[in-house]
Amino acid sequence: MNVKTADLKNNLSRYLRHIRDTGESILVCDRERPVATLSPLQRDAGSEWRRLREETLARARAAGLEIEMPTQRPSRPAFPRLTPTVAPDGRTDVQTSDLLRQEKPY
Repeated sequence: MNVKTADLKNNLSRYLRHIRDTGESILVCDRERPVATLSPLQRDAGSEWRRLREETLARARAAGLEIEMPTQRPSRPAFPRLTPTVAPDGRTDVQTSDLLRQEKPY
């Protein structure tokens, strides 16, 4: 996509949103001559994880906690997605637990 400098100046937010949403680069032209390119940042997944790790460890230290966190982002989620067990009559295990708790006078 080619954009004139005056149009870029007047609609910068719109063009930045376009770059963010589509990942497409924009060629900036001054009097029909290319002078610059606006392109999306190539984020390194490892650097994002390092930043998150350092922030988390710093907050834990500030709270007086000593935690361990892997130096690289785990390849799979820490907790698997759990689905409730469904009984033959259609009740889930969560609904069964709620029914049992209601019978007890706590």
